[in-house]
Amino acid sequence: MRRLLAALALTLATAAALPVYVAHAHGPATTRHHRPPVAAPNVLVIVEATHGDSFASAVHRGTHFVAGELGERYNVRLVNSSAERLEVVVSVDGRDVLSGKLGDFARQRGYVLPPFGELVVDGFRRSTQEVAAFRFSAVRDSYSARRGTPQHVGVIGVAVFRERAAVGWGRGATAAPSRDEARRSAPAKPKSADAAPRSRAEERLGTEFGETVHSPIVEVGFVRRNASRPDELHRVVYDSAERLRARGVPIEPVFAVEPWSPSEPSPWPAARDDDRFAPPPPPRRTWR
Repeated sequence: MRRLLAALALTLATAAALPVYVAHAHGPATTRHHRPPVAAPNVLVIVEATHGDSFASAVHRGTHFVAGELGERYNVRLVNSSAERLEVVVSVDGRDVLSGKLGDFARQRGYVLPPFGELVVDGFRRSTQEVAAFRFSAVRDSYSARRGTPQHVGVIGVAVFRERAAVGWGRGATAAPSRDEARRSAPAKPKSADAAPRSRAEERLGTEFGETVHSPIVEVGFVRRNASRPDELHRVVYDSAERLRARGVPIEPVFAVEPWSPSEPSPWPAARDDDRFAPPPPPRRTWR
């Protein structure tokens, strides 16, 4: 599969400069008489396993759902169908994947997605060289819960910004590793101590601050067309397949035993902090 460049961008979203990053890159509307055309989204969001296969998913009542598995590592793949560069600000469990702070797309920087390109977001960023891998976990072990915000667990958000003016690629962009290279360098999947005695149907999923993975980025220039209003907002809700089926989400096989709850966590709880990268979570608490 074709490799693209990975780079780190500098966004001039407001009067103050906000750094924006580009990470590893891997790789018509229908009209009916008087109705206006409906624009297709420029960015496709795919939650996938590290070997490239997608998790089971479904669109239900206007929401995109993904069925994860306890202990499984995952990536968020973003595919740009447009001919222009885009900035994508990503949050997982209400936490910005770059800073680790509460998600706020208007104030936080993002990754740059090249024209007709793909980008893999593979963890909470620890530095310009490493990330803490995304791995499905019990809620109590999730990064967001350990930082005091368990109410936001179970959602992935992607805010897309178009560019105001063309800006060239920064120097020093690094090629992304191939999937085979990434698979060889990835640590072995840890076993979950809680998975065995507990029913998976009872285990609500979150995302933990996982093992350190090599994932270099560099900085490039990017100016948002609109500093605080995204051109697209994507929201993906995830949980175990059993729990999604119980809520009536059509993840095969289909059955429903519980009423649908309209209450869902927000991917953008609006932080105002300016720290550059995601700090490790505090020490584990003793849960009773």
